[in-house]
Amino acid sequence: MSSMLNLKKNVAEDSDIVRTLVVAAANGAIAIQNSTVVITKGTAAAMTLGTPTTAQNGTVITIVSATAAAHTVTAGTIGFNAGNTGTDVGTFGGAIGDGMTVVAYAGEWLVTGNINVTLA
Repeated sequence: MSSMLNLKKNVAEDSDIVRTLVVAAANGAIAIQNSTVVITKGTAAAMTLGTPTTAQNGTVITIVSATAAAHTVTAGTIGFNAGNTGTDVGTFGGAIGDGMTVVAYAGEWLVTGNINVTLA
């Protein structure tokens, strides 16, 4: 679901998007769905984010750390911001609250928010 229409105002708003809270306590894949992913693993978690399809345009995922660890999120060969292998890994700085928000568009993950995450 890329967005929902606010029938009262006849516009789509962020508050209309249904988001799922996902707790990530171990290494693994992040599902491509509107969600907030909270990483709770005490040591560095290795997370992966698959390539979105154009049908998933507008999908927003926020990934945030609840632990002080240098987590990584890898977006395979597409990278973030269409950077391919030059920006395919986001490494968290190691503080609670580090995180990033991405939106799917045209088979890419575009970063719309970044707190202490280095893309390389």
